[in-house]
Amino acid sequence: MIKAALLDLDNIMLDCPSHLFAAAFRRAFAQHLEGQTGIQSADGLFHRATQKLNGCRDIVSLNDEVITTSIAADLNAPVSDIRSKLGSLFPSSYEQTRSAAGAAPDARQLVEALLDQGLAVAVVSNPIYREAAIVQWLGWAGLGDFIESFAFLSSSENMHFAKADPAFYAELIARIGIEPDEALLVGGNQQKDHLPAETVGLHTWLVEDATDLGALLEHVQFAGWQHRYTGRPLRETMLKPQFLGNLGALFGLLSEVKERQWHQKPDPNEWSIVQILCHLAETETAVHQKRLQKILRVENPFIRALPPPGPDVPTCSDRPREVAEEFKEKRLSTLELIAELAPEDWQRPARHSIFGLTNLLEMAYFTAQHDRLHISQLCQTLGKCLDPI
Repeated sequence: MIKAALLDLDNIMLDCPSHLFAAAFRRAFAQHLEGQTGIQSADGLFHRATQKLNGCRDIVSLNDEVITTSIAADLNAPVSDIRSKLGSLFPSSYEQTRSAAGAAPDARQLVEALLDQGLAVAVVSNPIYREAAIVQWLGWAGLGDFIESFAFLSSSENMHFAKADPAFYAELIARIGIEPDEALLVGGNQQKDHLPAETVGLHTWLVEDATDLGALLEHVQFAGWQHRYTGRPLRETMLKPQFLGNLGALFGLLSEVKERQWHQKPDPNEWSIVQILCHLAETETAVHQKRLQKILRVENPFIRALPPPGPDVPTCSDRPREVAEEFKEKRLSTLELIAELAPEDWQRPARHSIFGLTNLLEMAYFTAQHDRLHISQLCQTLGKCLDPI
């Protein structure tokens, strides 16, 4: 069942030829940076910086941090200095790109229909642009008055992966608080949008031209259309991007935590943020890795579920950011474990005290679901999420 619609902004909700719009932005970016620094030929800096998102990098760093650090290195300048200079680019210089964009037919009616049906609606934009740009472009698309109603706006300041990376879509759904097969991505590029999203397990709707939104609008006006989308078969290729995307979503939320919030509880029977982190770090090795290793080592083992943890989960540290780093390192070791699996290993059988007959693939997928459960819990604690869908 569909609970959220992820609407691609670039060339879908905002009617614009993507290559012309990107070129107009790069010109505005170069003109701004040249004016701020006095350097010539700044047009290649932004392109080189965004390419760093596709390479080997610290996945805890937000895209904006990667881009800013890359530009600073190219200019041999302090990161803080470049961050300040780029800050004045947003949003005024984006006005230069307006001639390349406009409101897409049926976009507003589609958003209204989805929101009226109680769905979460997220705006999916290329996460190389800052939120100020996304907000401005939504205004050009005639959607500015919906900004407070959107469940999430992807930007360079809240995402950790490039748009063509499947982990980008895993991070999106974790931030919204849904499972992959509960999301419908509306995108315009089969290779760069739909294939990565489908790798994670999302449903997709291809819009090859902005005028084609009318067909989708008609589709979502059929009674019960959300129920026509059923769960996707599990595939081992879903796991790596979900494990990484969940990690990105967690650290994205943690970047918004104020010091006074680490030990606060929304309710006496709920966990604090520190308790959530302690639980994630503890169970990654003691439960999730141990369970997978047992299935690999023992023929058809019995897996006993642990009793549900109560409200008194111990606080394992007074340094929550160190606990988050500990969880990250343990998660990277889990990724190393599954990277070594042979295709037949994923189907190794097991018996679970709650789920019954199962296999390694299902148990690994349960780990990803466990992540999202506690990411949503953390999000609710911060008051950064909509009510549970």
